[in-house]
Amino acid sequence: MMGAASVALAVTGVLGWLVFYSSALAVNRIEVQGARTLSVAAVQDVLAIPGGTPMARVDLSAAEAALENITQIESASVTRDWPSTLVVEITERIAVAALELDGTTWLVDRFGIRFAQVSVVPEGVVALQVTAPGREQPATAAAIEVLQALDPGIRAVLVRITASSPTAIELELTGDRTVLWGGPENSVRKAQILTGLLAGAVPGTVYDVSSPTSAVVR
Repeated sequence: MMGAASVALAVTGVLGWLVFYSSALAVNRIEVQGARTLSVAAVQDVLAIPGGTPMARVDLSAAEAALENITQIESASVTRDWPSTLVVEITERIAVAALELDGTTWLVDRFGIRFAQVSVVPEGVVALQVTAPGREQPATAAAIEVLQALDPGIRAVLVRITASSPTAIELELTGDRTVLWGGPENSVRKAQILTGLLAGAVPGTVYDVSSPTSAVVR
């Protein structure tokens, strides 16, 4: 007769085979959540997980890393939904600005990452002009920080944001109006001041809100 230890060992072996090698607990469905511009098929192709692969043998970290190598994806999570489904949740990058570079228009996300080329800038995406574009460039980061502080009223009349340096940011508004913003610090307060000036129809072509305590209009 088999002893208890032998029985336990045999059961463990069977379970191990069932989980890691048997097709009983194999991947037969990949569920993709959060895809907006990417197709489900494109996401599944990147994962390249053959049907019938045992669920337990799927390297979740490697799958997430492969997905995050796609420039359109900001983050990805891959989890197992036993017995046979992999659940993929992705967050796609959202354009906050459009950048012209060497004759090509790029969409830029909140981190300053260029992630898609376009021929037509989507509605609501603001033109960005910087001397040295890039996620590691302080001027790019400063301009995007200012963009995110603007309320919808300002965004509605904003044509372009320019940053020749991190402390020399300008907004170009409709009606040939220019806003001298300065640096990104106190942007919420500066936005409040500018909103008040625009709401009050204060006449002028140049609005200097670089100081958070006062404004100059000329």
